Amino acid sequence: MRDKVSIFLMVNLVVSLCALTTLAQSEEQKAQLYFVEEVVVKPSMVDKYEELTKEALDLWTKYGSPFPFYAFVTDDFHYYFVWPIENYASLDSLFKAIGEWVVKMGDENWQALMKSGEGTYGYMKWSIVRHKPDLSYSPEKPRLKPEEANFIYMGFCYVKPGKDKEFDEAFKKWVDLYKNNNITDGFDTFAGDIGTEMPFYFWTFRAKSASDFWIHSEERNKKIGEEKVRTLHHKTVALFRKIEFKTGWFRPDFSYIPKEK
Repeated sequence: MRDKVSIFLMVNLVVSLCALTTLAQSEEQKAQLYFVEEVVVKPSMVDKYEELTKEALDLWTKYGSPFPFYAFVTDDFHYYFVWPIENYASLDSLFKAIGEWVVKMGDENWQALMKSGEGTYGYMKWSIVRHKPDLSYSPEKPRLKPEEANFIYMGFCYVKPGKDKEFDEAFKKWVDLYKNNNITDGFDTFAGDIGTEMPFYFWTFRAKSASDFWIHSEERNKKIGEEKVRTLHHKTVALFRKIEFKTGWFRPDFSYIPKEK
């Protein structure tokens, strides 16, 4: 059964990041864990990949599962599928649920899905990340409702070895700046647990669109003080051996959120 589960995830016919931020904010101070599957889709195969993903989601919904997942797509054709998990032991229950889904679907349907998915992506990888509530900021009165903010701006921070503590201190200063200036846009920070180039962190901002993000980013900086922002920015990036920026969107059409009974 575990072999079927592995094949299932590798061909990526179950679907799930954007809701990371929504879930993280609702978790208050709990350091929520997430199992993440990242799939790099071939640009020429996006339409076919998305068609198959929706087909798989229909089957996943039909046969049901207690495990919700959330989908996020970045503009460089990376698809992120994210399952919130309670702890590492929860992975066994997740894999078991996926294995049961394969059995319910039937071998013929399963083989057909696997065959259809061949050649649609270049590679995939798994990782587990942890929300860092102490390095995140949630405004008391957010400018946007969660359902209004499907655009995501992310910074992938590859911290220099041994600089974790300084990174924490720097991001706590960002939290203080936002809190002290009553900024109405929040951000969430996550740390890589396994499957990442550690030490690894990433942060996410949400907005209505790219233009909405940049307009309000400029407004935030002016409110905080551009010199303060510039100074702390320089101190923060000095801790990185590498940093990458990504933009993308939450894809509710690829996500599975079971209805409460």
